[in-house]
Amino acid sequence: METEKRLLLVLAFSILAVVLYQKFFATPTHVKKEVVTQAAKVEKPPLRQVVPETQAPAAAPIEKGGRSVSEGGVVLFKPIGGKARVITLSFPLYRVSLSSRGAVMKSYLLTRYTNDQGEPMELVGNEGYFRYYIPGNRGLTEALDRSVYHVEIREGKKEKRVTFVLDIPNQNLKVEKVFTFYPDYRFDVVVKASLPGVADGEGILIGPRIAPKDRKSHYSFSGPLVYSGKKAIEVKLKKERQATYSGFVWTSIQSLYFTASLVPKVPARVTVWKGATKDEYYLALVSQKGDLAFWSFMGPKDYSLLKSYGVGLEENIRFGVFKILAKPALEILKFIYNYIHNYGWAIIILTILIKIVFHPLTVKGYKSMNKMQELQPYIKRLKETYKDDPAALNREMMAIYKKHKVNPMGGCLPMLLQIPVFFALYKVLMVAIELRHAPFIFWIVDLSAKDPYYITPVLMGLTMLIQQKMTPMGDPTQAKMMMLMPIVFTFLFINFPSGLVIYWLVNNVVTIFEQFLIKKVYS
Repeated sequence: METEKRLLLVLAFSILAVVLYQKFFATPTHVKKEVVTQAAKVEKPPLRQVVPETQAPAAAPIEKGGRSVSEGGVVLFKPIGGKARVITLSFPLYRVSLSSRGAVMKSYLLTRYTNDQGEPMELVGNEGYFRYYIPGNRGLTEALDRSVYHVEIREGKKEKRVTFVLDIPNQNLKVEKVFTFYPDYRFDVVVKASLPGVADGEGILIGPRIAPKDRKSHYSFSGPLVYSGKKAIEVKLKKERQATYSGFVWTSIQSLYFTASLVPKVPARVTVWKGATKDEYYLALVSQKGDLAFWSFMGPKDYSLLKSYGVGLEENIRFGVFKILAKPALEILKFIYNYIHNYGWAIIILTILIKIVFHPLTVKGYKSMNKMQELQPYIKRLKETYKDDPAALNREMMAIYKKHKVNPMGGCLPMLLQIPVFFALYKVLMVAIELRHAPFIFWIVDLSAKDPYYITPVLMGLTMLIQQKMTPMGDPTQAKMMMLMPIVFTFLFINFPSGLVIYWLVNNVVTIFEQFLIKKVYS
């Protein structure tokens, strides 16, 4: 019985550790990475401040002594002034606004998703997205971002195109940025530039975050990703100031429920900088040779939608190490929802189905525990007899187990086998956008948010206490430790998404009922 008690403790504390495990798993990298440390010479991070629309600097080039001033061999000019124009394009799923000052994306509103205040979800922050980035030339980057561009708009039946052009013939400087938008959260971007003295490629910059008003979670990764084609690398800069990658399939900045993913069409590299706070990152995509061309997905982290693009964008959803179980669990949950149209009931049905699948193992474990309980008097006498000879004690105990055909681990192994399932469901219910703002019944109006009245966490703790009372524990010390688990879990789950708490509550209730029936049948 001692072995089973230890395994029960392992089970309990393993589940408790689920909220921390993802912090200790490093994803192996499969792309070329160059990390720049604090001690190394690095580029300065991108400028944070953007010139307001009302400021319009003069259009003349910067001159000194009748000659143009240059920085790093590149001719500088004062930003081209004029009144900026804002272009807004609408689609059924989103509405995007672009500014002719800097040829940047100023707004990207999702029409079918709202923030917690009920407003359309804004994915772009105040600094704007897809700003110019010229590696090694901060001055030229700033001048390009502050200039007002000529705009050309073409709208077709299935796409809408906006072309921005900045042309300064007397300095042989011409830049062009073309956005082509489609109805499904997807758009193409092409950047062409003729910049005297620039040989390191041109690029664009996004950041410092996606969906600034999206809900935050300490239990799920948010930030920059680089996908190698096999694995998504979570870029977590600690001592390093920046990191550069090449040879990747796509890169992104993501929040809990939304992503801005960039898929290069030509060879490119991406550099990631830390922002002003730990949650802020800048991501610069730069062509390795010639023009920069890529397509982007900006929208919800919907697994089926992301998977439909065929380039692994579904890896934006961080299911953790048990994703092989999490993905089918999500599909089953959505399948159930398609029939009952309520994710709360879908969670309950899925929980019951899982308990049914594991019921044979539960029965087997209960039988093993009963046999172990019957052998406790013999085990106790052996411990007294061989208290000074551990080897002999172990030998005699194994002989008793063999004689009575008892597996000392048989009672706990079935429960340990369920740990990966719990981990997988934990991640599904934590990160699935399907549960975001999904109502259940009565006071639970958002399964992705905590229970506002803490009713379900308290009920979960009470049912866990009842379940512990029904589980025989011989050792008083271990019994006390196990009785503390309901209290620990109640406080742990009190701020968890209500969908996850409902799963654990229903799991407890079904387990109590299951144990009651098993005792009636097999006792």
